[in-house]
Amino acid sequence: MTILRKLIVISVLSGTGIASAHAAEGQSNVVCSYHHTAGDDAIMMHGMPGMAMLHDFFGNTSVDAFSNYNALLAHPQTTCDNKSDASAYWVPSLRLETGELLKPSYQKTYYQADDVVAHPVQPFPPGLELLAGDHHGSKPPKNINFLCAGQPGYFNKIGRVCTPRSPGGPVQFNIGMRFPNCWDGKNLRPAVGKPNATYAVNNACPKDFPVKLPTVNLNAVWVLPGMKELDTSKVGLSMDPEMHHGHTMEKWGNLYTAHGDFMNGWTVDGARFMTEHCLNRGIQCGLKVPFSMSAVSESSYVDSRAPAAIHAQDPQMHIVDDWTGAGREVHPQKMALLKFTIPALPSNLPPEDAALFKYMVRLHGKNTTDSAARILHIYAADNSWKASSVNWDHRPAMTYTSVATLRHGNKEDDLYFDVDSYVRQQAAAGNKEVSFYIGGERQGREFVFDSATGKVPPLLLTEGTRETPQP
Repeated sequence: MTILRKLIVISVLSGTGIASAHAAEGQSNVVCSYHHTAGDDAIMMHGMPGMAMLHDFFGNTSVDAFSNYNALLAHPQTTCDNKSDASAYWVPSLRLETGELLKPSYQKTYYQADDVVAHPVQPFPPGLELLAGDHHGSKPPKNINFLCAGQPGYFNKIGRVCTPRSPGGPVQFNIGMRFPNCWDGKNLRPAVGKPNATYAVNNACPKDFPVKLPTVNLNAVWVLPGMKELDTSKVGLSMDPEMHHGHTMEKWGNLYTAHGDFMNGWTVDGARFMTEHCLNRGIQCGLKVPFSMSAVSESSYVDSRAPAAIHAQDPQMHIVDDWTGAGREVHPQKMALLKFTIPALPSNLPPEDAALFKYMVRLHGKNTTDSAARILHIYAADNSWKASSVNWDHRPAMTYTSVATLRHGNKEDDLYFDVDSYVRQQAAAGNKEVSFYIGGERQGREFVFDSATGKVPPLLLTEGTRETPQP
């Protein structure tokens, strides 16, 4: 009998048919190297090891036929460059006419969103699983496309012959897969004949699938050194095996059967950051999606020229100092104060990955004096202060010894700076909170940054990255 593993045929509502990544308004990305091949499918054949078609797996290294969201987070080791991403990604195995399996090199996934003012995206819910493509496809797909590196343009009709991407170089073949971005708001896992997501129309979701999500654009890459050409009409993708007298018989289809699986493994904080602090702001975030984050709990600034003033509700914090000439005490000083709950670092990672994680602060602001890019100084502060009462005359004690620095210019932008050593010291001392002064660049220029009541409040993040090779 035939083992049923019918991929859901997503009703295609988009007219473009382009699966490759485009210049979206907001975007983040991950690159994940290939990890293993197995006849598993934890979405459509959950709990049935070895009974699915052959798949090539990227990202989370623990994924198997029994995987789910909790399992991914409990075992978060990943081949991805952003070590905060415990997601699992898989595609059917590719082989030549000779029967030789072609091992993929890596996959690059772009998380994207457009028209977010009218149609903002919501975070991936914990446990979400998505499918792209049609395992039984027999014609050029609309949300899957192909690329021969070194040749112009993506295509969706088989027959093109890929040649080396450069003289003497390898053949490179890509399959791009655009996943549905409108969720029904109820079903985390799709079922046969019952999709849990579909595609937006003009960036708007239909009423039966009302929850707009980030678009997952997965690009699987095969880099094939020593190969002179790859005829796309003569390669096969794995299909569900058939059972004959107790033995599985492999089946293979052409490229029109291309498809992909995504099992969300982002933490709740990571998924929120991706949407609220990246995509819905139209920001190109790259690898900045964190494992955990803490929004500033209190903020203010103190002003030597207005020593009794309280700025707890001001939407911006002003920073200036001048150490030239007679020194800082004779010049105006404005210093910002920030307080955060210390967010958790990831656990269950191998030591070499855990060591990559750092505490970072994100601020949003600019130099308001001139176009110079300057180094600002961060100083330690105790946690005794309250934004509702702190002012120049009643401010926490400090020494002018920098615990971190940040570089910024006159372009209004997000700025990240490393506070890892100081935050770890505070956590090791048993503190649940950490506070900072932000001082100026000691030359009299004024900087402004959004406060807790501003449009882009400060964040304390944990992030860890390591470059994934892209041969």
